Amino acid sequence: MGNTIVKLWNGEIRGLSRWVIYIPLFLLVLIYKGIISLREWAYTKRIIKTVETGIYVISVGNITLGGTGKTSVVERLSFLLKEKGMRPGIITRGYKRRKKGTFCVDIKKDKAIDVGDEAFMLAKKTRVPVLVSDKKYEAVRLGIKDFGIDVAILDDAFQTKNIKKDLEIVIIKGGSINNCYCLFPLGPYREPLTALKRADIVLTNKDSHDMCQDFFIQGIPRYGIKYKPAYLYNIKHHMIGHYNVIRGNNVLAFSGLGDNHSFYNMIESLGGNLIDKISFPDHYKYREKDIKALSKIQGVDFIITTEKDAVKLMDLHIPENLFYLGVNLEIERENEFMDNIISRIDEFKRFRVYKH
Repeated sequence: MGNTIVKLWNGEIRGLSRWVIYIPLFLLVLIYKGIISLREWAYTKRIIKTVETGIYVISVGNITLGGTGKTSVVERLSFLLKEKGMRPGIITRGYKRRKKGTFCVDIKKDKAIDVGDEAFMLAKKTRVPVLVSDKKYEAVRLGIKDFGIDVAILDDAFQTKNIKKDLEIVIIKGGSINNCYCLFPLGPYREPLTALKRADIVLTNKDSHDMCQDFFIQGIPRYGIKYKPAYLYNIKHHMIGHYNVIRGNNVLAFSGLGDNHSFYNMIESLGGNLIDKISFPDHYKYREKDIKALSKIQGVDFIITTEKDAVKLMDLHIPENLFYLGVNLEIERENEFMDNIISRIDEFKRFRVYKH
């Protein structure tokens, strides 16, 4: 998204300049809102049909643009379901991938650039089938046929309508950008705030609360989530170390996330002297010249990036002091969170047995 639009959301553009930008964007919002309403009407009237997969389908998504930590939630949920004896499969579209069609990620043969950075990282970390397709229902069918999955976790699917979802997990931030609740492109929202009523479970990744969002999620089970540093990983030598080694040292941080600032804040919270931070666009494809430019910056003890960015660096020349920071997700009242999900899955299975 352009810097100008973000500045508009933040209230940084004022006077005549604001109105010059605001008016055409407002017209685009009207068109966008019309498309959303038309799409909703088409599904309600069954002009466009929703596909049933035959297994339990969990959606993990959000209502805004930008990073809210969906991938970490999908990862953690897959681990928890495996611990409960289930066979989950992760369904994702593999954003900016080269490989076409519907397929399962093979970490021995595929590369992040071919299947998408998030898809590759999820396959590498979870060791569950990660099915990639633009058509989520085709990915689910492949997972059932070839891998026997019995629960599908849809990554970034709150706005997906063409597949029947049994559980909507929505991640929200505790506060909007400058109290801007407008639809894109006038604001960061993919849908009106009223869409939050569709959620079955809400996860919030900030300590603060937002009164407007809170109004629409009243009565919906809500759990806080936090991201905790886990370790430092030296990319060149494949060695794990404690993150405390950066305390008091000069750090150059770079990342290409939907929310780069949260990563930089974590580095600073660990006591690193953040001498520079370089932000790339989300899902950025790194080139040799990018790493070379980073390596030339003087006075740096550690160059640190994220695990999502690191999977795209493996074919490049890596400097000795380049690490990624491993992060763990903690879910507040995790046992209660999982009991809620498992009870729903058990009810789904009982209903299917009764139905047949």
